[in-house]
Amino acid sequence: MSTFTFLIFSEPYIFEAIDYFLNLGRAILKKGHKIRGVYMIGGGVYNMKKDISTDKYTRHLPNRLEQFCKEHNVEIAGCSTWIALTGIKDSDFIEGACQKGLGTLSEWTIESDTLLVFGSGG
Repeated sequence: MSTFTFLIFSEPYIFEAIDYFLNLGRAILKKGHKIRGVYMIGGGVYNMKKDISTDKYTRHLPNRLEQFCKEHNVEIAGCSTWIALTGIKDSDFIEGACQKGLGTLSEWTIESDTLLVFGSGG
């Protein structure tokens, strides 16, 4: 059994990072592996915001993220510095999400066999 940590840099609906995480996460768990957590940094912290504007035809990715993490007991954390820079408040988070420093990401990475990074690249 392997343990995975996900690091997500991109906002909802950009580069489909949350879609990839949800689909790959389901496959990882189905194979009997474990997800240590999903850490949001940069624009990725917007994935933790529960009240984003979508129309009736657009999937609400933060809700899907919240449901997946609750169902599979996966921690969601966002970089405290980036959250402060965006002005997002703790009360804006989806259920189960919290802000933590980079030390948490370091700990999760040490505890994991694999760190998967999703973002815009460069």
